[in-house]
Amino acid sequence: MHLSTRLFSPWRYTLAFLLIFAFAISAVSASPQRLFRELRAFPAAEAHQGVAIDAEHVYAITNDAIGKYDKFTGEPVNTWKAPEGSHLRHLNGGTVVDGKLYCGHSNWPETPYENTIEIWDAATLTHLESRPAGMTDKALNWVDFHDGVWWAVYATYGDVENIRRTTLVKLDDNGQPAASWTFPEAVIQRFLPATNSGGSWGPNGLLYVTGHDHPETYALRLPPSGTVLELVDTLPAASYGQGIAWDRSDIGILFGIRRKTSEIVVQRLSHEAEYAPLKESVTWQRESDTAVLPPMPGSTFDSTRCMNPWALQVGDEYHLYYGGGDDKGLHQICKATAPVSNPRDWTRHGPVVSPGPKGAFDGRWCVLPHVVRFAPDQWHLYYTGNSGIGEGLSAFPGIGLATSRDGITWEKHGTEPVLAPSGQHGDPDAIGIAGGSVMEATLPDGTTEWRYYYTGCPTIGAPLPLNQQKVICLAVSQDGVTWTKKGAVMYRDPNRGYEDIAVAGPVVHQTPSGGFRMWYSAIGTRWGYYAIAYAESDDGYHWRRGEKVDDNLQLTPTGTGWEKQMVEYPSVIVEGNHLRLFYCGNGYGSSGIGTAVSK
Repeated sequence: MHLSTRLFSPWRYTLAFLLIFAFAISAVSASPQRLFRELRAFPAAEAHQGVAIDAEHVYAITNDAIGKYDKFTGEPVNTWKAPEGSHLRHLNGGTVVDGKLYCGHSNWPETPYENTIEIWDAATLTHLESRPAGMTDKALNWVDFHDGVWWAVYATYGDVENIRRTTLVKLDDNGQPAASWTFPEAVIQRFLPATNSGGSWGPNGLLYVTGHDHPETYALRLPPSGTVLELVDTLPAASYGQGIAWDRSDIGILFGIRRKTSEIVVQRLSHEAEYAPLKESVTWQRESDTAVLPPMPGSTFDSTRCMNPWALQVGDEYHLYYGGGDDKGLHQICKATAPVSNPRDWTRHGPVVSPGPKGAFDGRWCVLPHVVRFAPDQWHLYYTGNSGIGEGLSAFPGIGLATSRDGITWEKHGTEPVLAPSGQHGDPDAIGIAGGSVMEATLPDGTTEWRYYYTGCPTIGAPLPLNQQKVICLAVSQDGVTWTKKGAVMYRDPNRGYEDIAVAGPVVHQTPSGGFRMWYSAIGTRWGYYAIAYAESDDGYHWRRGEKVDDNLQLTPTGTGWEKQMVEYPSVIVEGNHLRLFYCGNGYGSSGIGTAVSK
C-alpha cells in the first residue's frame, strides 16, 4: 500500500540508564534482557498519576484533571477539570474501551476508602458516570479490560506487611470480585517504600505492572494454580512508576509518565541485543533485470499476478508454489517447475489448491503457500485464506492446510483454518492473520518442535501507521496441525525508515550451530512500499537487527521496471555454498517473480 498521509515526527533514544538497569537486575540467561527503549517524550501538565491510550490519542491523568493529547505529535487536544465541590480527588490509572475512558478512583488518603470507576466520553471528555467499585479497606489504583472482563488492583499502603495485601482482582459482570491474586515477594520488595501504582495487560497475555518511583516494569502471569502471581521478567523502563498503558492499536508500544518533569513517555518493547552486530548477513546479486516468472496473459489461473513464491529444490528441479491471480480477481495456489540449471525456463502446471465455497475463510483467495515435507509420504501445504469480507488484512481470517502423499495431488485438511485471528483487541493477530514459513526447530535439549512464523494484524485504523501495521508472530506444534500461539516475536522498528510501519511474511532457517536467520518483508516510509530485510536470533524469539540503520536491509526497490515499486515475500533455499532467493515485485506480484543469489 502506498504511504501518503502524515508520518511520525523524529523519535529519540535515552538508553544509558536502561542498559545500567539491564545489567544490574538481569540474571545470567541464554536470552537477552528485555527492556523498554524510549522513543520520544512530550510535556503534559496532567502527567501525574498515569495515562490511557486509544488509536489516536493519549490521556494524561492527574488527581482531578485529564488532558487529551495527539499521540503522534504530542499536541494538546482537550482538557477536563473536576468542578468545584466534586467528589473526584484521586484519579489513577485507566483504559479506553469502545470510545469511553475508564479511570480508577479513591478518596485516598482518607479511610474507609470510597472506590469508584469514573467514566468519560473519550471523544469529548464529558464525564458520564461514577460507578461504585467496592472494598473499603483498600484503594482502587487502576482498572483495565482484558480477555472480555474487567481487572482492578486494590492497593494498601504503609509497612511491608500491609503492602503485601495489595490485590489484583478479576471482576464479574456485576463489578464484584470473581477471583483475586497477590503479588510475588520479589515484586513487593521492588514496590517499596510504596505499593503497586499502575498496570496494563500487554502483548502475549502478560500483565505489566509498576510501582510508584522506579524506572522499571514487572511482567507477570496468572499462576496455573494458587493465588500468587508469577514474575516472568523485570524490564528497565524510561518511565518512573505510576500508571502505564499499552497501546493496543500499536503493538509493542507502552505509554508511561515521568511525574517529576510532567512528561508523557512513549517507549518500545525491545531487548538489549536487538542492535547487536549481525553475524551472517547476506549480500544478494540479482540474476536478471526482469521477472523470471511473470503473469501470463490469457492464462486461466495467473494472467494478472504471480505472487508469494515458495521454492523447493527437488532433485535437479525447482518446484515453485505461488499465488496466481486471474482476470476475475480469483487467486489460487499454483505450481511451476524449472531446471536448477535454468531458473528462467518454467513449466506452469496450474492450480493445486483453489478457494473454498462462498462464505468460507478461503472463499475468495488462497495465497501465501508454504510446503513442508513431514515424512517421505506426508507433505503439508499451508496457505492463507481470504474470505472476501472486510478490509485490509481483516479480510484474511485464517491459515489453511492441504496435505499430500506424493507432493503432487493435494487435499484440504477440513474446512476450517489451523490458525485463526484471536479476536482479542490488543493481541498481535487480533483481526487478521497471514502466512510466513514453517520449520522444524531443534531445541537446546535435543528435542524438536515445528514452528510457524507468521504475520499478525492487530488493528486497522485511520492513521497510516495503524492501517498498515503488521507484526511477526510465532506458533509451535508437534504435529503441524494443532498449533499453540507464542505471540509476537518482532515488531516494526520506528527508527528505521524501511520498516517503521510493518514487518511481515517471515522466512526462518536454523543454522548448523543452532541459531536462526530470518528474511522478511518490511514496509516503511522510505519507499512507501515493501523491501526485504533480515534478522538473526540465538533462540528464535529475540531478534538482532544490526548496529546501524541499513545493516539488515537486504533487497530494495530498484530500476525503472518490474521491481521499481517494491520487493517482497522472500523464499530462500540453500544451494551448495550459496543461497537462492525468490521474491516478487511491483503490485504484490502483478509484475511477477524474480530471483537472486548470495554473493
